[in-house]
Amino acid sequence: MRIRRVLWGVGMVAVLGTGAGCAHSAADRAERQGERVGEAFAEKVRFADQLALFDQKQIALGHVALERSNNPEVRRFAQVLIRDHQNHLADLKTLADSHAFSLALVDLSTQDSAIGGAGFEGAVQGAEKGDKAYDKKTDKQVKKFIKERDELASLSGREFDKEFLDRVKDDQENGLDLVDEGLDRYREDTSLALLLSRTTPVLQGHGLQIKTLDGLIGH
Repeated sequence: MRIRRVLWGVGMVAVLGTGAGCAHSAADRAERQGERVGEAFAEKVRFADQLALFDQKQIALGHVALERSNNPEVRRFAQVLIRDHQNHLADLKTLADSHAFSLALVDLSTQDSAIGGAGFEGAVQGAEKGDKAYDKKTDKQVKKFIKERDELASLSGREFDKEFLDRVKDDQENGLDLVDEGLDRYREDTSLALLLSRTTPVLQGHGLQIKTLDGLIGH
């Protein structure tokens, strides 16, 4: 399975030399600076992709719960999970548009293949470094999730509810770690930092709801 990446243009910073004698060194500096900018941009795109993948996993798990659970409280939580992560994904898409890149979007509810993209092309050697390795990593993540999704969908009753809540709890904790990483790394990106700061209480709220549901179903 391969994620096809849709490439978008990225503006690069050029450093111009003022003297004929230093033109070559200035060009070298411009190339190195362009690579550094490209690498930083690529890292941010991939971070946003991981957030998007997290959202899409939670949305898919919520849909499985609506199909398989007979517990009204679990189903209500699944609806909250879907709503919150759909809203977060929409905010993330808006952020990506404002930063001139696209997200890797995957239908994890019904399909076993992925189509999407993260954006960078042109004079951006740095952005292209490790791109194939990242695609391979993402493919592996998607395959692993689909397998776990199908295993979860094979369960029913209380057994399903327990496994569903456990899975979402683990994912939400991993999501909080991802958000904390982003807050530390991208604190200077005001729009991204603001989105991440709004994400934390939502995920913490999901954790509290899971704890309550665990008590209700005797987990």
